[in-house]
Amino acid sequence: MAIIGSRTHTEYGKAITEKLIEDISSTNVLVVSGLAYGIDYMAHKAALKNNMKTVGVLAHGLDKIYPSDHLSTAKEMVQHGGLLTEFMSKTKPDKHNFPNRNRIVAGMSDATIVVETDIKGGSMITAELANGYNKDVFAFPGKTTDKKSNGCNHLIKNNKAILLTDAQQLLETMGWQEKKKKERKKTRGLFIELTEEEKIIINILNNAENVSIDDINLLSGLSSSSVAVAILNMEMQNLIQSLPGKMYKLI
Repeated sequence: MAIIGSRTHTEYGKAITEKLIEDISSTNVLVVSGLAYGIDYMAHKAALKNNMKTVGVLAHGLDKIYPSDHLSTAKEMVQHGGLLTEFMSKTKPDKHNFPNRNRIVAGMSDATIVVETDIKGGSMITAELANGYNKDVFAFPGKTTDKKSNGCNHLIKNNKAILLTDAQQLLETMGWQEKKKKERKKTRGLFIELTEEEKIIINILNNAENVSIDDINLLSGLSSSSVAVAILNMEMQNLIQSLPGKMYKLI
């Protein structure tokens, strides 16, 4: 999930960010942001504090860190997630690079959470991009008199973001809840004949509660078209269930 917001955050925004990440830290969710001042930095720091993986998407080359104040955090992120950029080394963090960077933040995340932002700015651009990619967008509401909440309230008012109040709502909406593993019925395979591709995918799903389509493609070693056909067949046979965020689980 992407967590984004104002560079000049308030204590309210800081508290929301830290609480949200703490409350979802038991899930296998990757926290994505831009390593900028403000909410971005708070999100990365909170993820590291709660032993979650986090990725920073940069608006410059990998030969430097901007802002330089975040160098030690960036080094820690390399060990617990990573840094990502499309820019060659020696590319400076020029102003026009940041909107380009934002499309990657939105595109690689199943959910984009806007913590607090004014009506204009990079966070609003990222939210608009996420909507364009048909990704789930959430926003925390704020006081109508608070300039830093104008953007969030605008997104909610115009049905461009789901009003978010707490982590549990996010987990339920995205299907990310941690559930107690139940004993799976071992009779499933006795009555249904599976293809080799389907057997591979079943084995992957057996080892986790929920698995994303990207992980299935990676772990199976199959082509994306073969995976798509196998998943469709197994859904029709009520063997697997599709969840929000392109996740799958065994029934």
